[in-house]
Amino acid sequence: MDKAVFVDAYDQLMEHGYAVIPNALDIACCQRALASIEAFKRKHQAMVAPNADEFGHLYRVVNLHLALDSLADAFVESHAALAVADRYFGRSAALYTTLYYERGSEQSLHRDTPYFCTKPSDHYLGMWLALDDVDEGNGPLRVVPGSHQLPPIDVEALARELFPNQESIPKISDKGFAGYQAEVQRLSDAHGLSAREVHVRRGDVILWHPSMFHGGMPHLTKNRPRRSLVMHITPMGVPVYQLDVFFQPSKPVPDRASWRYYRHRDRKIAKFDQIDFGHQYVMPVRRLRWP
Repeated sequence: MDKAVFVDAYDQLMEHGYAVIPNALDIACCQRALASIEAFKRKHQAMVAPNADEFGHLYRVVNLHLALDSLADAFVESHAALAVADRYFGRSAALYTTLYYERGSEQSLHRDTPYFCTKPSDHYLGMWLALDDVDEGNGPLRVVPGSHQLPPIDVEALARELFPNQESIPKISDKGFAGYQAEVQRLSDAHGLSAREVHVRRGDVILWHPSMFHGGMPHLTKNRPRRSLVMHITPMGVPVYQLDVFFQPSKPVPDRASWRYYRHRDRKIAKFDQIDFGHQYVMPVRRLRWP
């Protein structure tokens, strides 16, 4: 990676909360990933059909890389992006989980931190790989530059408002997630920040800070795919917690991840035993390995 490009990308990440790294992954690697995904869909038609829309596009498949080595390859071969992540962490980045999309997420603006709460804090980055060109027609990412530097939110005070019983804050809560994001939106508006779309080409990677306020624009051209792989990365062994810990920063929890890792070439990947289709149903990895 060109040193000037590396420094520029790292500076963008720290100053703006995100960085676009053009041509982070070779187009041939993208093509291999797409070919293996299509082969996977043909082989497992009955399993993927409930997740697909009317155009056959899959939505929010969690940890598909555990079944398809070509997606794990896409992680380890994104050298330019990983170099920036390694500098951010001060050590080698590992892959925690992934989300595979074939259409835009269309998610409202949000921070990842409530569901990616690390110990120590901020030892997480989002890494978004474009497997198709993405523009205003097929659901680009939108970001709020500078939102990672907003004043801190008193999450414990917010938790007292949202959850009367502090002893039973759930790990997953739509109310808790929405309440926190509304407060981030209020701060963002108060500081005059605004969202912008990020258009990219196949092989480009977007990195974002854990406190970056971001979301997905509407996917207007429904029959046009927007295939992408979102990678959630941390240093190896860093635990990732959810709302119950996020809203209670002083809660005593282990400082070491409970899951194991496996080596994929020169990187470590967290090892889990199932793949989740849109948070609607799960399948064991062993049934979905290809070939």
